[in-house]
Amino acid sequence: MSNMPPTESDVSAKDLWAQITAMPRPHRIVAFPRTGPDGKPMAEVAMMVLTQDESTLATASADRHVRKLLKDNSAMPGKDEAAGSYSTLFENRASQEILYRATKRRDDLTKPFFPTVDTIGAKLTTDEIGVLMMSYLLVQSQLGPIVSEMGTDEMEAWIERLAIGGGANPLPFLSLGAQSLLMSSMASRLWLSRTDNNSPGSPPGDPS
Repeated sequence: MSNMPPTESDVSAKDLWAQITAMPRPHRIVAFPRTGPDGKPMAEVAMMVLTQDESTLATASADRHVRKLLKDNSAMPGKDEAAGSYSTLFENRASQEILYRATKRRDDLTKPFFPTVDTIGAKLTTDEIGVLMMSYLLVQSQLGPIVSEMGTDEMEAWIERLAIGGGANPLPFLSLGAQSLLMSSMASRLWLSRTDNNSPGSPPGDPS
């Protein structure tokens, strides 16, 4: 089953960490959203999931850029005022910061596809940036360990894992929405089971 949490391993903690850090970063090859004269995408790029540190740096860099752009501190949002202009500028710049760090050359995953962060905003259209961000979010959802959607078979497997137990608690690997869906399904089954056991004419709790 996809995206199930790992089970206990006999590998030592030191060796296991070495194996984890030696693995290639999760990524997918996606089409660059600009077509050539033949109507086909001009290139393909590697879209890589960011680390926590990279996400933090992207956020901090976007904040510094917007504050420098606005210059006038009075334009920054206060405690009780809306952050209209700042929020819009920050979201736009944050997308560029994320894409610069996440979009890699297909032939060398250690090198960014874009020369600089500023190149993205200067050379790409708003729609192109939007398409690339959607590609990043999709790759993040597909390759990340948190399950947000479940089919019937996958839900059955999760219920079985919870019932059998063993290993670490798997629930942190589910999004809040998926947890709610799983809990609702289990509650529905429990209710139906009680209803079947308490058929008309039988005392409550009578297994007949």
